[in-house]
Amino acid sequence: AALPPAALAAGAAGVGTSAAASKVGLIDGGVQRSHPVFNGVNVHEHGCTGGAVPSAHGTAVASLLVGQGDVFHGAAPGAELFAADVYCGLATGGALDSVADAFAWMSREKVPVINISLLGPANVLLEWIVGVVTARGHVVVAAVGNDGPSAPPLFPAAYPEVVAVTGVDAKQRVLVEACRGKHVDFSAPGANMSAAGIEAPFGVVRGTSFAAPHVAGLLARQLLAVDKAQADVAIA
Repeated sequence: AALPPAALAAGAAGVGTSAAASKVGLIDGGVQRSHPVFNGVNVHEHGCTGGAVPSAHGTAVASLLVGQGDVFHGAAPGAELFAADVYCGLATGGALDSVADAFAWMSREKVPVINISLLGPANVLLEWIVGVVTARGHVVVAAVGNDGPSAPPLFPAAYPEVVAVTGVDAKQRVLVEACRGKHVDFSAPGANMSAAGIEAPFGVVRGTSFAAPHVAGLLARQLLAVDKAQADVAIA
């Protein structure tokens, strides 16, 4: 199902609750909390001894989720953000134990929708974690990846319990670099978008990672509690 920009805006406006009343989770790199788009946003951080390490990717995705301002807003502007940094500024980051700890934290905090920016081969432990979390009523949203149409499915997006998101351009064409497959659930804008940056206030981003927060933000506006029945209806 496609979510063009107009539909995203209409969908956000049509949800009968303020985005600020929502909770949404992010498993990614660290978020630059001092960026102006996060003014007034309640950001909870988790992971990394000594504090999260802001990253360009985590900051950009977070802004597309909950950022707000006069000329910029995410899909759920002002929503309460639970951001787990699983990279901590390290090239070797993203270990499964950090991911498992992030999911456990969000489960304790009762975060209904969790956007995860990780991609890789199938993993039995990750599959089990995703199964447990979604069985409890959390919604997990993940990008399908940018390895191209001939690449094998990447995980966790390809697990059946996960809401898998691909990216499209302004003409509703699937990004040439996007992975394909029957596991894809939604498409959303993923090209030539502005997002919060670290080296500069804003930058232009492209990729399925930046499409996923559109879907996660809209779902977060509908799901104010962890509830399996409501989650199933929201993503049907």
